[in-house]
Order: sequence, then structure tokens, then C-alpha cells
Amino acid sequence: FLSPIFMPSNMSSTGPEEIATKKEKAPEADEEYDDEELPPTSCGILGRYPVLSVLIFAGAGIGVGVGLSNWEPDDPEAKDKCLKWLGLIGDMFIRALKAIVLPLVFINVVISVVDMMGVGKASSIGYKTIGMYLLTTIIASIVGIISILSFKGLFDEGNFDATEDAKVSLGCNNASNFITEMSDGSLMCAAGSKDDVSFYFNDLTNSLVKKGSGLQDISLSDTIYDGIFTKLITSNIFESFVSANFAAVVIFAIAFGFALGRVLNKRGGSVSGSAVIMLFKEMDQVFLTLINWVIMLTPFAVFSLIVRAIGNQDDLKTAFENVGYLVLATIFAMMFHFFIVDVGLLFLIRRKNPFTYLRLMVPAQTMAFACASSAATIPMTLRCVRSTGEVSDSIARFVIPLGATINMDGGAIYFPCACIWLAVLNGAEINAASYFLLVVIATVGSAGTAPVPSASLV
Repeated sequence: FLSPIFMPSNMSSTGPEEIATKKEKAPEADEEYDDEELPPTSCGILGRYPVLSVLIFAGAGIGVGVGLSNWEPDDPEAKDKCLKWLGLIGDMFIRALKAIVLPLVFINVVISVVDMMGVGKASSIGYKTIGMYLLTTIIASIVGIISILSFKGLFDEGNFDATEDAKVSLGCNNASNFITEMSDGSLMCAAGSKDDVSFYFNDLTNSLVKKGSGLQDISLSDTIYDGIFTKLITSNIFESFVSANFAAVVIFAIAFGFALGRVLNKRGGSVSGSAVIMLFKEMDQVFLTLINWVIMLTPFAVFSLIVRAIGNQDDLKTAFENVGYLVLATIFAMMFHFFIVDVGLLFLIRRKNPFTYLRLMVPAQTMAFACASSAATIPMTLRCVRSTGEVSDSIARFVIPLGATINMDGGAIYFPCACIWLAVLNGAEINAASYFLLVVIATVGSAGTAPVPSASLV
């Protein structure tokens, strides 16, 4: 939601007369999107009350999930199969979102960059936008650390069973005999005792290892090198689309948009008359239609995802005993970041009552809560921002898709909260250097998080 909140900051150097002039230069784009009709987020009563419907289905999912978590059938596979099929709609929902959102973001960013180059504001808007997103993300990660540390004293350290060394037994041709260690140390096939036929297994080449070998130390240099540069600059754009590397696709889209805009400017003529731009705008409408069809399944997908998540837990009391404090710390940090940091920055930048602008963002916030996807909320966010009359269409089409992709302050808050909570649970000590590394990792990691439901958890 930071994209619509900080939109006016990108317009701080632009007066009302200049905004009107820009809109006159590209009336086709504004008129085209002013005439859009956003379809409902669901059918019938579910579409009229999206948040209430999501809450009802979420409550039903919790109830069914708790019942399934206490279900102990004679055949253990029966429960697994039941949860698998109950979670089908949720799986299909997330898969469909991932398939549609990435090309939608790519197309929107390319079009917006070309539009802004047409009015000569691409570089200045880009620097301001990225700078604001980076600032709020860093602050969000710091707020997350402070919040979780305030709850740290309430966490209980977990008790885990010590892992045993791997052992193997080797059978002989006779099914009842095994390779057995005799009293003199020799080996032979015999029906020995359990201790005599068990041998320690040392996988020297790690060819058969199935579990992690413990924590690995990752330097800050490796984190920045692998987490920023190799993640943002792709070696194969098609592979980035396949692997859903949103950060790399957005960077490539920005470069592609600049290149396309320069080619069109050299050739002369109208940008809106370009065959490539016309194709991209048609594809944009197609993907928006597809994503709205998917969003109509949101209440049912929420029910499906919650049922399987809770139903897979065998001991809910133990699972939620410490998690409750993690949830409280995360919610507290998010509320503080929004009401103090975001609203405060909005007031400092605009020098106006921030809530007069924020009240126009309520429909976008409602849809974001209902579908849990910033990318899926892009169409509604665009409509809300246009309704303010303070932002030109070309800027909105650049800032909103970019913010929905890389400005994941919620993820930046959750990452350090979860890491510190897990460290306390496992009895690990965290020093000042680790906190600094957490800020870096949270900032980089949140920028690369896919704008789909539960992406931060993954």
C-alpha cells in the first residue's frame, strides 16, 4: 500500500498547470483508463462485502482446520488425502496468480516508462521513487527488529531431541541373516543381535544426505553480492520469468522501456501509435481481465489455504504457544510503521492532512486485505490514485506496479521478526553484527519477494 501513499511525493516538483499540460499531451491514455470498469472481486453477496466474506470463510477454515488437526483416522493416509484435496483450490489460486501477475507487472512497467519519457520526467521520478521505497523498507526492517526484541523475554526456548548418528544393517542371501560383527572383530553372515548387526554410516561424499548439516555462516559480502546484484541483473530473462524472479523482471522491464522509448523518440511520430505500445496495452487489458477472474475465488482460496495449514498440525497448542507472540510483535510493528512512519512521511512531504488522501485509498486497502496480493490489487490501486486528481496517469502506472513488486515493507518487518524468534526458539545467540545483517537481508529479501499471497512465508 505504500505506492499510493507516497504518490504525491513524486509530484512535489510539478505544479497543477504542468500536470494539466501533461494530461493534454496524452489524452488517449487517461481517457482509456478513466473509462475502465473494474469487475467485482467476487460474485453476488461475496462481491458486495469482500472483507466480510473473507473473514467468514477464514473463520470457517479455522474451525474445519482445528477439527481436522484432532482427527486421527485408522489409516493415516486418509487424513493426508483429505487435506490435499481440501487445499486444492488454494494451490490453484496461488498458481494462477503467479502465472498472471509477472507478465502484468512487466507490461505495466514498460508502458509507464515509455509514457514518462514522453513527458521528460522518467529519470527524476525514478530516482525519487526508488529512494523513497528504499528508505521506508530499511526503516521497516529496523522497526521489525525493535518490535520483536520488545517481546523477546516472553519467548520460550524449544526442546528438541538430539539427533543420532546414522546406522545401517546389511542383509545376506539368507533373509534371516545379516552381516554381523563377531566377538573377535571379524564380520560374517549370522543371525546376531541388534547391536551386532548395526553399523555406523558415515557418508563421506554427502551423496545420500537428506537433512541439513547445521547452520552455515554467510558473510555480508556474499549476501550483498548474491542477494542484490546477481538477483537484479539476470543472465536469462526467460529463466527469470519461469523462476518468478520479480526483481530481475522489473529491472529488465525498466531497461526495456527506456530502450523502447528512445527508439520511438528517434523515429518520431506519436508514441501511442506505436504497434508495440498498442500490443502491450491490449495485453495489459487481457491480463487484468484474467487476474480479476482469479480474484473472484479469493474467499474460497482463503478457506482452502487455512484448512490445510491448520489441519496439518498435530499439536496446535504447542505450535501456537510461541507463535502467538511472534504474531503480536509483527502486527505491532506493522501498525507502528503505517501510522507513524508512513503517515508521518506523507504529512511531511505534502504538508496537508494525510487522512484526506488516505480515505480515498480505502477500496485498494480493502481489496489488498481480501486477496493478500499487492500485485492483484494493482488495478484497484490505479483507480483510487486517479480518483485523487493529484497524480498523472503515466506516473501512477510506473510507481504503483514498481511498488507492488519491490516495496514490500510488510516482508521487511516479518523477516527479522521470524529470524529472531527462530533464533530464540533454538537457543542461538544474536549479536550486534547479526542485527545489522538482518537489516540488510530483510531489505534485499523483501525487494525480491513475489507479490502473491504468503510469499514472505515462503
